[in-house]
Amino acid sequence: MKNFQNKAKIIKVSTGLRNIAFAGLVIWGAMIPIAFFTAMVELHISKQPANSFTMFLEIPVYGFAFLTNLKIFRFLGRLKQGCFFDARTVGLLGAAANWWLALWIYEIIFYVLMQQPWKNPQDFSLYYFPPDIGDLFAALILKFVAWFFREAQELQEEQELTV
Repeated sequence: MKNFQNKAKIIKVSTGLRNIAFAGLVIWGAMIPIAFFTAMVELHISKQPANSFTMFLEIPVYGFAFLTNLKIFRFLGRLKQGCFFDARTVGLLGAAANWWLALWIYEIIFYVLMQQPWKNPQDFSLYYFPPDIGDLFAALILKFVAWFFREAQELQEEQELTV
């Protein structure tokens, strides 16, 4: 009876978290065309179009965030359906971690490109460079949890074969 109650709790919590993830999908999905439109307007209005390319650099940030949120949304959807530790569910968690790592790497590239070190190489400094260690830590934790679930799944399959 306790096992059934735990599964019901997981389904209930994942339903709530899935709703929050859906809100994130809507926000990130809206930010991509908004950022593109803003960059196009800035490019059209700007007197120096060569410098306005930096407005387009933030669009992939929203794309990576959208894909990360999409994988988490689909992972929570699988939990809501009761598919707890099958290969597809664990794979979605691992894919979310991979997209989050890609987001973190692109954010670093974004910050370097926004400083435009080719214009003033003497002013380029990593001292004021804000790498977001929180995103890296969260992505690595997700990667670890996905690996842990994958190993637990293989262990369970081995136990089922030996019994």
